[in-house]
Amino acid sequence: MKRFFVVIFVATVAAMFGLDSFAAAKKVAVFVEGNVSKEQKTMVNNSVMSRLSGNKDYKVFERNNAFLSALEKEHDYQLSGVCSEAQIRKIGERMGVDYVIAVCAVLTDDDQCQMSARLIDLESGEVLKTCNASREFEDSSTITALANNVAYRLISKKSR
Repeated sequence: MKRFFVVIFVATVAAMFGLDSFAAAKKVAVFVEGNVSKEQKTMVNNSVMSRLSGNKDYKVFERNNAFLSALEKEHDYQLSGVCSEAQIRKIGERMGVDYVIAVCAVLTDDDQCQMSARLIDLESGEVLKTCNASREFEDSSTITALANNVAYRLISKKSR
């Protein structure tokens, strides 16, 4: 009888850990907006994608013009209040991603670099997590470090 309980316990623990290993990674694309230059947007995008690529919970997909155009249309629909769930699903299906990380990078007049990021479920339109950060702008390394920090905080299970 004792062996039976031990076998059941071991099987339960193995099943619990096994389910975690079979969890599907989130398919994510990164979208960067804000008043920073095109080159700085590329730096932010690269930093966020680099941080995501090392995380087993996420699969990163390269952004392209079709994706950006579709995302802008979806954003316009949401702002107008006429965005349907079906439209959001179509965009996600077409682009092959389920989630978008939208980053807004702004350089202010008082030499501050501010970034905010949102993890958005494209199927439901739900914002799953947000984070904000700012630093005094010195050079391009400020943007890279800030983007890395924002991405880490956005995907970290420890961060709220």
